[in-house]
Amino acid sequence: MTDNLFNDPRIEQYLRRLGDRQKRTETQLSSLVDRYNEIRNSYDLSQSEIKRLQTALRRTADRIRYIEDIPGKRVPYFMNFEISVPGPDNPSFTITGQRLSDVKQVSMDGPFVCTSYLSAFRIKTYSLGNYTYGEDESKGMPPAGTEIVTPLTGRFRPVASTADAFEGAYIGPGVGNQTLADASLVKTFRPGTVDFLWEVSDEGTDRQRQNQIPSPSRYLFSEYDRPLFLPVSDFFERGSSIKIQISMLHDLGFVEVNSTTFPPNGAGNFEDSAIPGGSVPDGSDNANGPGRVVLGLGGTLTFTMLGYKILQAQSPAV
Repeated sequence: MTDNLFNDPRIEQYLRRLGDRQKRTETQLSSLVDRYNEIRNSYDLSQSEIKRLQTALRRTADRIRYIEDIPGKRVPYFMNFEISVPGPDNPSFTITGQRLSDVKQVSMDGPFVCTSYLSAFRIKTYSLGNYTYGEDESKGMPPAGTEIVTPLTGRFRPVASTADAFEGAYIGPGVGNQTLADASLVKTFRPGTVDFLWEVSDEGTDRQRQNQIPSPSRYLFSEYDRPLFLPVSDFFERGSSIKIQISMLHDLGFVEVNSTTFPPNGAGNFEDSAIPGGSVPDGSDNANGPGRVVLGLGGTLTFTMLGYKILQAQSPAV
């Protein structure tokens, strides 16, 4: 009787169904375990990546915290700007209040770090046009505004009138009461001295290096010609456009020179001129003796940002 019960086909069918269900359950559990392991591995990898990125971020932040930490080779560098200051070309010409500028771009081989400012002015002399000597007709000088090479050409003058000590402060040879005639003989500044207001800006970032009030050129000329040292180093990224802008405060004036030194003496425009050239000094009193002529002054203002370049590859690694 018992054997007949175990041989019941219904029981066998039921047992098969239980076995199939168990296999499906085991398969599902195995899939869940595999998925769990996959998610856990992905999580572990994500955590490792996050830690790596955090470490790299900290290293990067530590690297670029200071200019000294920027990778690259340091080399001395002069970022020079040249601003042409024109000479007079007509009677009403003036440079007072004119805004003159120059723009230079930092090369792509690395950023530029500026530590101090320098400036110098190089003189040029210009013709004031024809002139009259005595009762003679106008002599043949070049047109007004034409540059003339004289012994003053290429000489340097200060970029602030305060560099000429006591100029304009002393009114006579003695001490005490002075006459008006004594005071009228004193110059207020020497010819060729430059006074101006200056501004520095990074054109790429529209960032000024001063507020709305420009700085006087007096700051660029300190005792013993020392440069203007910056409180901290100034940083300009590669490709930056640096603009120097100046505003002239007065005309440069005029100068009287011995015209027999004009090259070539007595030739070209000065061939038939009694004053500029035509003869050499010989001690005579005749009209063709050594002459002197008044010229206008202009020149080239050089503004220098002194510092160093950080030479790098085109795409430096972080």
